[in-house]
Amino acid sequence: MTTTSGLAIVTGASSGIGAALARQFSARGQPVLAIGRRAHRLEELSAEARAAGHAPIHPFGLDVTAEGAAQRVRDRARALGGPGWLVNNAGATRLGPFLEGDPAAHAMLVRLNCESVVALCAAILPDLVARGAGRVLNVASLAAFQPTPGHTVYGATKAFVLSFSEGLATELDGSGVTVTALCPGPVTTEIFDVGAPGVSRRKTRFELSAEDCAAYAIAAAERGDVVAVPTALSKATAQLSRVLPRAAIRRLSARIGLSFLGYGATPRGAQR
Repeated sequence: MTTTSGLAIVTGASSGIGAALARQFSARGQPVLAIGRRAHRLEELSAEARAAGHAPIHPFGLDVTAEGAAQRVRDRARALGGPGWLVNNAGATRLGPFLEGDPAAHAMLVRLNCESVVALCAAILPDLVARGAGRVLNVASLAAFQPTPGHTVYGATKAFVLSFSEGLATELDGSGVTVTALCPGPVTTEIFDVGAPGVSRRKTRFELSAEDCAAYAIAAAERGDVVAVPTALSKATAQLSRVLPRAAIRRLSARIGLSFLGYGATPRGAQR
């Protein structure tokens, strides 16, 4: 059972880490408000939970970047008994040189990866603080620790999520509400297919499954970890990024960053 009760709000729940999180919360008896744009996948998750006799997964088809989306999530969560967890997992990437990308796509990445996280925290945190208990889990990335040439906007947005989460965790110290930034390396999800459609990529030996990443994330949040980096290799990479000079980090990231994700070279034009 969970150490923090209440509804688990999970964005980006239609696939990948979000879907795995929804299943794991439900399996251990915690109801879930599963949010995503692909409503049919959320309905499938809900049916799966019912068939297994697990806690309900409530599907909520919604684009979290839409006007008023955070308030709609808050109202729906209250109607379902009130939140205990907020998981900001919805996110996307676009690979390719910045100047070859679509400016509108860059702006959408910022809205999804950054602005929706802030809006949902602002909407949900007052309810968590009022009940004196809760968990916020913001999905960042190992990319948050260094610049990421070849997917520059993505890395910058995840650096924002990491910094925002650390600041928020400190502000909420003593409130009963914890904030965790999850910073995984490569995870086997659809994000690569969507972020660089048609570009060849090999699965890396150290790639995590979505299920293992989700289990690690829940355990880390329940421990109250502020920064959670799964796998020894990712931990070492994050630490290296903190001790090496920034100029060295930039050079290393430019040379090996995309190969770390399984790409042979910068996917040109993948943002279009």
